[in-house]
Amino acid sequence: MMQVKKYVAPTYAEALILAKNELGTDAVIVDSRKVRVGGIFGLFGKEMTELTVAADERPAPPRAAKPAAARPPAAPARPAPADPARPVAVAASPAAPSPRAAAVPAPAAQAAPAAAGVPLAPEFAALRREMADLKQAVTRLVENRPDPAALMELKGYARKVYEQLLEAGVEEGLALSISRKVGAHATKGRALLRAELLRLLGPGAPIQAGPGQRRVVALVGPTGVGKTTTLAKLAAHFALERGLKVELITADTFRIAAVDQLRTYADILSIPLYTVERPLDVAQALEETAGADLVLIDTGGRSHKDDERMAELQELLAAARPDEIHLVFALNTNPRDADRMLERYLPLGVNRLLFTKVDETSAPGLLLNIRLRSDLPVSYITDGQSVPDDLRPADAVDYSRLFMGA
Repeated sequence: MMQVKKYVAPTYAEALILAKNELGTDAVIVDSRKVRVGGIFGLFGKEMTELTVAADERPAPPRAAKPAAARPPAAPARPAPADPARPVAVAASPAAPSPRAAAVPAPAAQAAPAAAGVPLAPEFAALRREMADLKQAVTRLVENRPDPAALMELKGYARKVYEQLLEAGVEEGLALSISRKVGAHATKGRALLRAELLRLLGPGAPIQAGPGQRRVVALVGPTGVGKTTTLAKLAAHFALERGLKVELITADTFRIAAVDQLRTYADILSIPLYTVERPLDVAQALEETAGADLVLIDTGGRSHKDDERMAELQELLAAARPDEIHLVFALNTNPRDADRMLERYLPLGVNRLLFTKVDETSAPGLLLNIRLRSDLPVSYITDGQSVPDDLRPADAVDYSRLFMGA
């Protein structure tokens, strides 16, 4: 059962602290608004922040023990009975309860751990995780909500930038912070916007490969984000444009025709392709590619919800020991799923972000959100199916045009 409460404080932060102290960190903020408190007929009142917060109504642990603890001291307060044969039992109960009195709370004390130890059914456990994700997303959304007074400061070009960044999917607090730095005049504002985005995104991190400098690079990510096509683009770029000796390894043997697709690219580029079905096969394949300047490893798509498949991927990467692991994100990914993907993939040793399907989304701002949340550099972005044309190093991207809808 849900309980809903309102908290009023001078600032949003103070109201949030009040709510969390009473209802805990799992509480969900339903609404926040400015109200006037005090004054006369609504005049001269002080402006305050009112938060409406909802939380699961859970029984407090001490509640069950409270009646049992209160019973023994209550006995002496009762009037002594007229029967002279019973005063001894009444007088003894506060200091040394009788065996019968001591036995009363025992079943309740034993029942609580038994009930708490009953495992949840899988469907309820999954529902609980989804509810936790939703609460976290709603809380972050409200906490990132900008101050209305700060919004009123945005004029001219700054206001346009703010609205366009929101349209692109950039989180509200971040969009406001960027917009306040560009100013109201478009001519100067465009240069300031470009500089601020470059500062936030930091230097790009493309693959570092050269003649005689062997580099092993793995692409990881869920199914359908474009890992195989991206791998072919990278292979074509380094083999045809950079003149390096490139060789391919694929572990994507689960997806229908995945090996055939990559083999077609390998044949066109005249580069070797090795297929591995188990982590134990990776060491042998790497020995075969000992003379290559660049070895690109295509891993099978793994759902971040599938613990078994994620464990297999971890074992594969441990055997390959790549120099770089690029987490491939499709920019049409649901933001909630993106958060969960980061949680599951980052512990695998990911050290680069690679974004695909820029041309298939109206919200490329997810790129900026993920970059700042993960603190990992961006290597490349792709914006089409053409090999190798639709592949750009992160440093060659004009993010101001990307996020402003140009």
